[in-house]
Order: sequence, then structure tokens, then C-alpha cells
Amino acid sequence: MKPFYGDELVHQIISKSKLEKLTKNNKKYTINLNKDDYINLVNICVGLYSPLKGFCDYRDYCSIIEKNKINNNINWTIPILLNSSLKKKGFFRLKYKSKIVGALNVESIFKINKKLFNLKIFGTNNNNHPGVAIVAKRKNLFIGGKTYLLNSALPTSSYFCSPKNMRIFFKKKGGSYTAFSTRNICHSGHAFIHSHILKKVKILHVVVIQSTFYKYRPKIVFETYEIIRKKMNLKNKIKIISIFMPTFFAGPKEAFLQAIMMQNLGFNNFVVGRDHAGVKDFYGKYESQKIFNNLKSLSLNIFKTKEPRICTNCKKISFTKRINRCKYCFSKAMLVGIDGKFIKKKIIQRDFLKLDGMLNPYLISYFKKKKVFEAVAKI
Repeated sequence: MKPFYGDELVHQIISKSKLEKLTKNNKKYTINLNKDDYINLVNICVGLYSPLKGFCDYRDYCSIIEKNKINNNINWTIPILLNSSLKKKGFFRLKYKSKIVGALNVESIFKINKKLFNLKIFGTNNNNHPGVAIVAKRKNLFIGGKTYLLNSALPTSSYFCSPKNMRIFFKKKGGSYTAFSTRNICHSGHAFIHSHILKKVKILHVVVIQSTFYKYRPKIVFETYEIIRKKMNLKNKIKIISIFMPTFFAGPKEAFLQAIMMQNLGFNNFVVGRDHAGVKDFYGKYESQKIFNNLKSLSLNIFKTKEPRICTNCKKISFTKRINRCKYCFSKAMLVGIDGKFIKKKIIQRDFLKLDGMLNPYLISYFKKKKVFEAVAKI
């Protein structure tokens, strides 16, 4: 099993009585969190972001922006920031959806250069980039410091796994484990990658990332993967777990942060595809793989995969670089990429004939029975 990133597991889960003691001098004030803030709080306190112990202070922020590093020695690619108008230091309660969920020791209050942030994290200041648009709407005041999460505020999803629990499981079972992260349903391109990886390893863990922004409701992603596992006789080869992570829209830098989380969970290998965490056309093909050539702090192995292409004639899939001849039927039919956006569009339009070969027939039957808003509507 790979060591914790930074050789340290952060575990800052506290009881209600402990929270009362920490915040007794500031009971009148609370800091309101949005969903992304709450997710970041959970990830810090259960150790998914180890060795990060809190929302970034100004020193950590500058180090990440300028050097892609924290603690002066290990790589980190995205500052975990908390936007707040609070201008006081000390311990404060954190509130999410009208409930107290934890505490923050505010040690740093600062502003940032938004244009520099955008260039360093997204590689652009183009307002069409969703990350740039989000940053523009935020007030330019941030607070940082060590965080604590109430035990009662942990996610209740039955698929959710913390590093502590996942590593207990891995240690008991032994062996090497591989992670494939996704926010999407299992289309045929992903299934092809799964088959490719399973030729190298015995078990593949599909890590479903739950976010504020999503392509399908998490329930739908879980149900479709369970169908694939059952109908394709893969229950012993594919396991499903889940974590929560904001959609940072940061392409390669987001892929690197995901890899940190996978190492903290205890995985030995992590699959990174052609356009991992990509956003529209803002990042180049395989850019999310190239970042691992430059940043060397990780211990887990990166399994890099090419883009699966489907033959428009025989519907078979391959990793071939050719786009005009199939290695299976030898026809000159075009080989095309399997586009998740196209698949989602056709599901919404109920145009299932166009999904032949791109989506497993069992999943086509599943979506035929589902109303569109049940599957793809956003909160």
C-alpha cells in the first residue's frame, strides 16, 4: 500500500462537546458554507487532502500559485480556498444548510490577484471558461486556517469511503489496488478502458466523484454501474466507491489533485485518460497525463490510456490512432471518439438508435424507462 501523501494522515473529526470548547469565545458568529466549501471541509478533515490541515492561508496560497508546492517540498496544484467577508481571527463555527458542521481557526485573511490565479490554475482569463466565470463572481476576500468537522456532519452516502476506512479494508485484504475516477455513466469507451486495465490487475475500483456540478444524478451513475457489474458478470472484478470533490474546472491540475486523493485512499495505481477533468477545448489532448511527468511527489503509479475510438461500421472499439480504417473489419469507415456529451444529448432526446455501440444495451433499456429529469437534471 502506498504511503499517505506527505507521509501524514490528517484526521480532524471532533465531537459536539469539543466544538463547544473550541468556539466558546465566538458563539455569536458563524461562517456560512456553500456545497463546495462543505465538500472541501470534509476532504480536509477525513484526510483526502492530506497533508493539508485547513483552508489555505496566504503563505500556502502563494506557494501553490508560484511553485505548485506546499510545505516547501511536495507538489500541490490547486489552492483550497474559503471565500468569506469575515474580518476577525479566532475559532468560528461553520454552518452548512442551516446546520453547524464544524469549526475553523481563522489565522489568515487575504485578497488575491484574480487574473494571476486564473492564469496559474486554468491557463486562461477567458470568461467562457467556467472556472474563470466563478472566480469573477466571488468577492475578493478569503480566510484560511485549521479546520475541524463534526462527526455528525460526515457524508451519509453508503458508497462514501474515507482514507482511514479504505486503508483498513486494503490492509485486511492485501494486494494491489487500482482506481478509475468518474463523474459519468459507464459508456462503451469507459467500459473498453476498464477491460484494458483488468488485463493488468485483478480488481478495478470505480471511484464515483460526487460534485456540485454533475452530468447525471449520482444515484443514476451508481445504478448504471451496478447494472454493468451484474449483467456483465463483473461483481468480483469491479468495485464501486465514492468520494466528494468540487468541480474545479482545472484540467491537468485537477487530475493531479485527484491523484493525491487516490494515494491517500491507499490505491497503488490511478487511471488517467485522454482528457481527464477536461473543460470544453481549454486543455490539450493528454495534457492531464503530461503533468505527471513534471510533478514528481506522488508515490502511486499513473496508468495512462489513449482515446478509445469506435468503428462506425462494425461498432468495435480500439485504441488505434487511425481515423479511417478499422483493424477489425478493415473497412474505411470513420473511427470516431466516444463523446459523453453526445451520449447525454441523445438520452435527453430519446434518440437511442444513435447510441448503438456507444452505450451498453442494458443501459439503453434502463434509460428508456427513466424520465429525463430523473437522470440528468441539475440541482
